[in-house]
Amino acid sequence: MKKINIKNIGAALLGVALLFSTSCTKNLEGINDDQKGITAEDLEQDYAQIKSFFPGMMNSIMKVNPEWMYQIQQNLNADIFSGYMMTPTPFGGNVNNATYFMMDGWNNFAINVPIENVMNPWLEVKSLTEENYKDWYSISLILKVFAGHRIVDIFGPFNYSDFGTSTKFDSEEEAYNAFFADLDYAITTLEGYKNSESEVAFAGTDISTLNGSYTKWIQLANSLRLRLAMRISNVDPALAETEAKKSLTHADGLLETDDFMITHVFNHPISTISQGWGDILMGAPMESILGGYSDPRMEKYFLPAAGSGVEGQIRGIRQGINLTDKAEYGGFSKVNINSGAPLQLMTASETYFLRAEAALKGWGGDAKSLYESGIERSFAQHGAEIGSYLSSSAKPAAYVDPLHAENNVALEDVSQITVNWDDAISDEERLEKIITQKWIATFPDGQEAWSEQRRTGYPILFPVVINHSDIPDGEFISRLPYPADFKATNPTAVQEAVDNYLGGNDKPETKLWWAKY
Repeated sequence: MKKINIKNIGAALLGVALLFSTSCTKNLEGINDDQKGITAEDLEQDYAQIKSFFPGMMNSIMKVNPEWMYQIQQNLNADIFSGYMMTPTPFGGNVNNATYFMMDGWNNFAINVPIENVMNPWLEVKSLTEENYKDWYSISLILKVFAGHRIVDIFGPFNYSDFGTSTKFDSEEEAYNAFFADLDYAITTLEGYKNSESEVAFAGTDISTLNGSYTKWIQLANSLRLRLAMRISNVDPALAETEAKKSLTHADGLLETDDFMITHVFNHPISTISQGWGDILMGAPMESILGGYSDPRMEKYFLPAAGSGVEGQIRGIRQGINLTDKAEYGGFSKVNINSGAPLQLMTASETYFLRAEAALKGWGGDAKSLYESGIERSFAQHGAEIGSYLSSSAKPAAYVDPLHAENNVALEDVSQITVNWDDAISDEERLEKIITQKWIATFPDGQEAWSEQRRTGYPILFPVVINHSDIPDGEFISRLPYPADFKATNPTAVQEAVDNYLGGNDKPETKLWWAKY
């Protein structure tokens, strides 16, 4: 990496969040008046003030600039843990997250960035919009849920529902209930503001591919609600079914052709980290699965290797191997994302796979057609020719490390699942097909892929070779521990959350509430 300066850029102080909740009233005279009495000039001034927060919030669910911040927030944890990518760089003498030694200074950013850049600004937006600009407030809630659920899915209990008013942590279950409540409010509220003056005004500040359309933002919120419903489907199937069906039956529907991506990025961080710095390359599971399937998306995702002995091939690195010099694996395949690409947060293909899993549970729809539509949508998104892919009976391939045979993964240790749908196989095998294809389609968002792998056990990944942790050999990391700086801001609340909700174990092997299969 060009520069990985692990400084405390300002801990995500929950106490500071409380200050934010009362800090933006001096310019708000008249904001609580009935909107009918507000002049056009007042509206223009208010919109200008409100608009200023949204681009930064959208750009900070995953921090796109500076790129090294994304590298620490997501790339050197979830992007690796998901099996998507691996670093060739032996950071810290190869004692780092990739070998399950928790880098506290790195992991600090996974919680600080969304707090400082999404949750705290949300408090400002809330004070400006909750009374008389409820549609803008609703959009901010959707962004809050995006940031909040990622924190909970990385660490576990978090101060979400009372953020800005209390330091008390929610359990993961309580946080998910709050996510659903926020999305319900946002969806219901936005329905009443379609084709309004404020929708037109919002279009001017929406830096996503949804282009300010409230109908599309409702579809996004429905899709996000379905994602979260499926996340808890193994631990609270009744609530999951209720929330899923709200989305599945909603008149405005879900994302079917539109992807939720942030378009106004400086440079795509993965492009810089991979092609510029050479610090992140293809992961071995991607080589095994995409290569075994002869998946045309493989060349869309990764570039041919340039290293001696692998030149022209598409080759990945296994996580947690013995690295001594960056140059040894530095010629393996880089990630094929150009610097001007938008940042992906949710795709229509993911929505189809969510619907396929819901159909598998008997909640409506045809699992086979939805599964195949998810694949087709992913191919279309990446401009790949699908050919006879849907009928393929190919399986993932064994992984062969051309440099060190001790890193090989035998055929019997990789997935045996095929692409083609088969009504004769078990529901569990069909679930593996759905999640494996969703894993392929969700690339490069390692956070979501890692969450789904922890929830379902799919796709089958490769354990680390070197393990600097108490995680049992052959098993996988379950969460990030709370960083020291974060714990120092409110030690009592953090310790209570650990004791009450994590069984007293703030460790990477502690499974999250929903991660049961």
